[in-house]
Amino acid sequence: MMKPGSRSFGRNMLPGRRILCLAVLLVVISCMLFWSPITAAELLSPQQIILTWVADPATTQAVTWLMPPDPAAAIQYLSASEFCADFNAALQSEAQGVAFGGGETIYRYTVNLTDLTPDTEYVYRVGREGAWSKPARFITAAETEDFSFMYMGDVQAGYEEWGELLDSAYKTHPDIKFSLLGGDLTDKGNDLAEWGEFINAATGLFSRIPMMPAKGNHDGELFAEFFSLPDNGPRGVSETFYSFDYGNAHFVVLDTSNIVTENVKQWLAEDLQGTYKKWKFAVFHKPAYPVVHDNKGIDVAIREHWVPILEENKVDMVFVGHQHVYMRTHPLCQETVKTDSYGIVYVMGNAGSKYYAKGGVFPYKAVEEEGNNYQVIELVGDVLTMKSWKANGELIDSYTIDKTPQGPPERPRYSIIPKEDPAYSIGSTADGIQTMLVNGQQTGLKYFTVSIEPLVSANGMATAVFTHLRDGVQIGINAAVADYDVVEAVQAGFNIKGGDIVKAYIVDDLSSSINFNPRLLQ
Repeated sequence: MMKPGSRSFGRNMLPGRRILCLAVLLVVISCMLFWSPITAAELLSPQQIILTWVADPATTQAVTWLMPPDPAAAIQYLSASEFCADFNAALQSEAQGVAFGGGETIYRYTVNLTDLTPDTEYVYRVGREGAWSKPARFITAAETEDFSFMYMGDVQAGYEEWGELLDSAYKTHPDIKFSLLGGDLTDKGNDLAEWGEFINAATGLFSRIPMMPAKGNHDGELFAEFFSLPDNGPRGVSETFYSFDYGNAHFVVLDTSNIVTENVKQWLAEDLQGTYKKWKFAVFHKPAYPVVHDNKGIDVAIREHWVPILEENKVDMVFVGHQHVYMRTHPLCQETVKTDSYGIVYVMGNAGSKYYAKGGVFPYKAVEEEGNNYQVIELVGDVLTMKSWKANGELIDSYTIDKTPQGPPERPRYSIIPKEDPAYSIGSTADGIQTMLVNGQQTGLKYFTVSIEPLVSANGMATAVFTHLRDGVQIGINAAVADYDVVEAVQAGFNIKGGDIVKAYIVDDLSSSINFNPRLLQ
């Protein structure tokens, strides 16, 4: 017996009705195959959730997901301290959706949560009534100088393996706050199925921490169509050029398909000049310093148009990809390796299963390694530590930048000790210069000897000076240049009489130049 209002889909169904139901079933199956390995029960619930930022990471969070079109799509969220296994006390925001990839069956929804509390864990879910995602969590940024983030180069292939790498990396480094991606997220950038594979692999981690990607040469129009990113780039191309801050660091993300445009260069210069952050990073896909020359001239163009701006604004590290190896350069400035002065360190990563052999010999290469890998960058006050890891957990490389203020070197100082002698009395002036006052009955040539003890070594030459004064007027001077870290004593002779004064002191140098004043080293 059928219940009132119910319909039977058994043998007695009309042929036309059977055909219609079969068509609907095929659409459902095609969606399941198209987007991922998800079950029919999960099909109407959002599964592909990605976090990014469009504004301040301390008080905002952008959330993007895919699901069939629904005008009731929304996000519910509340602080973790208020979460009691349900969302009854949650705030709710409606989501804006647009058709994704030119079709009508899958929509991309996005919400930018605002007025969040810094350094706070939130629980959220997305979807609609009756079809919510599983609860997930994110943490807003703290005002801190101490945090870590991850960098990953090209993905492009092997999404299942990449998803496993994401899971392993996060289990090993659970304190990372976000990840930068260096472009070529997909191989065929306008292939909806491939984008589905990428997002499915990414959502396990990046529904918990944000990803901030650069666009690669394999990433098509779906890159800008999917990601919700800061709209602060140069006019006309802001979807692939943007910048953001986290803690005491500034990040600028660039698109290497558009290098020479003047408004791009002007924006880059103004963006970097406008930040006061201690650490500065850049991310773009194709390298300025390659491991293999591709003879396309892109590296030359980057070094001509972008690198001088990066160097002028003291960028610390640049993350790139494209050539599918791990490579770190020595610090570079004006295309020259710097060992004792400022230079940019360039890091090439490769996170996917597509990788090449090592490249040629270049003087700027510090480390190079084959295979898939990821980098974790830790900032603790004035010290940056970058470690590069293989997918199997093996450490490839470790590099440190230390910005601890050194201050000026301590001024060399010496102690002057006159030798005791019955011919004079030893004293000193208010500024510490040693004096020898000649006794009343002394006349003729007399040698005055002083010992010199280094308190702070000069590691070089200094000048010991004796001056001879009579009735307050200087009538003689004698100087001896030597390395007083080695020479222990020095003497000078004068024709003296009772009441004369001989002063002894040490300076860095003596010169007749009107623009030079000797420094007293005692």
